[in-house]
Amino acid sequence: MGRPDFPFFDCDHHCERARTGDATLGNDFMNHARSRSLLLAALVIAAPAVTQPVWAAPETPRRPNVVILLADDLGFADVGFRGGAIETPAIDRLAAEGVILERFYTAPICSPTRAALLTGRDPMELGIAYDQIHPWYNGGLPPGAESLAKAFQRAGYQTALVGKWHLGHTQAHQTPNAHGFEHFHGHLHTNTDYFLHEREGGHDLQENGRSVDATGRYLTHIQAEEAVRFLEERDPEKPFLLYVPFTAPHSPMQAPEATLARYAHLPKKNYRRTYAAMVHEMDVAIAEILAALDEQGLAEDTVVLFFSDNGGFYAFGADNAPLRGEKGQAFEGGIRVAAAIRWPGKLPVGGRFDARMSVLDVFPTLASAAAVEIEDDDGKIDGIDLWPALGSGAPVPERGPLFFASEIPVPGLIQLGVIDGDWKLVQVVRERQTETQVRTLLFHLSEDESEEHDVAAKHPEIVERLAGEIRGWRSRHPMAGYRGTLVAHPGWVAPYDWAKAVTPGELLQPSWENELPLPRALVDASKERGILISEEAVQRIEAKLARERAGWEKVAP
Repeated sequence: MGRPDFPFFDCDHHCERARTGDATLGNDFMNHARSRSLLLAALVIAAPAVTQPVWAAPETPRRPNVVILLADDLGFADVGFRGGAIETPAIDRLAAEGVILERFYTAPICSPTRAALLTGRDPMELGIAYDQIHPWYNGGLPPGAESLAKAFQRAGYQTALVGKWHLGHTQAHQTPNAHGFEHFHGHLHTNTDYFLHEREGGHDLQENGRSVDATGRYLTHIQAEEAVRFLEERDPEKPFLLYVPFTAPHSPMQAPEATLARYAHLPKKNYRRTYAAMVHEMDVAIAEILAALDEQGLAEDTVVLFFSDNGGFYAFGADNAPLRGEKGQAFEGGIRVAAAIRWPGKLPVGGRFDARMSVLDVFPTLASAAAVEIEDDDGKIDGIDLWPALGSGAPVPERGPLFFASEIPVPGLIQLGVIDGDWKLVQVVRERQTETQVRTLLFHLSEDESEEHDVAAKHPEIVERLAGEIRGWRSRHPMAGYRGTLVAHPGWVAPYDWAKAVTPGELLQPSWENELPLPRALVDASKERGILISEEAVQRIEAKLARERAGWEKVAP
């Protein structure tokens, strides 16, 4: 599919300029937006006045469209609006026309961030906190869980996901279509080859469960094309939610030769040159999506949110300066990411939001902005609604501590963190066969955002309190939740085609319930490690055992 012919913006011309490094492209985006606004204003002034009968019912306000653009492993400093060396005019445009989210926090690794984004729930309770979902894992989002896409779909939105899923791939209820996305074009895994579209030798590119063969085409180009195709072919009478989780700039480190040449001045060491080219390609893809919104006159009716799923990884060329740490760590460089949100006319131009915002907050905040109702009868949504604070300057709601965990990339080396107010505690836990070592660091973020000064020795009472918070949080992890692994079990092999290997729903039971008669003593003895079974399950087992004992007593001699 070729790129559309835009009367106001020649996408073929400008996107090629972006890929070849024309530095004036960002100005053209701004000039295009201003020209379109002036043209629309002129049309409004020239239009004849229409007198509406006094008895006519007022129009129901149209809900905004929502576009979420998610980078993968993008460094905090690797965008233009942070002073980065890589040209990102499209991302910079969003920041200039909207609000920079100065303190936006994610999980330190991929899958937990995505789980928090789509459910608003703490990944620790979902069993997806310490590790990403590897191809050899068989879990994912639980069946029936409320999600961002389900809530918007119930409200009449068209919903689409184009790009990387990474939240379950073995059973039908784990796939994007089962979690509210009417349309899915992309891949189920991470680390998918950009040209071969394979993971562990199995084909991993599909559309709604059907394999797609586009071998040889660069994955970021496909994602841009499919996102634009959705915008062109959607029902114009309905609002839409478009979620575009890019693969870039995550490994494998691959980019088109022409774009690599654009960054020949950067070193090859640690893949810096390739990484820059991958970020550049992602920015061009974002430019195409924004151009499509402009062409269809949708920009002013669309909330666009951009952020990265975690900090950048130094070994693959990222730069998180001035923050300490990287992907997989609980230091700021692993969890505080570049982010911006735009909604013309509703959010200030060139604004900055200094309050702390978590990826957990995205679901309730966007739902509030669009007047979409969330089904949360059991109170499992952990994020808070920040739309009044963003949109109208209302006071930021009080929030509890924010927690972080990762067991990537070294199994047994666990990174933990908690932020409570200005205080942040980081624990680096090394689990060995017969001992556990813990290194504890305390920082005061308002005075030391680069985490250069450990003040744990000066504030032992704060260390003790926050360490207790982390222990309590970790105890909420399901016992069977994922912990760090880098390779598959010796008995596992990959399928030839990941789309075809998904177990259909009709072959699966609707849910799972423990059938082992686990005594309360065993459950209590395991509490430090996490949740073996729920308290409700324990009570059911106790009631069953009580009934059985009563029956035995009746027939006893």
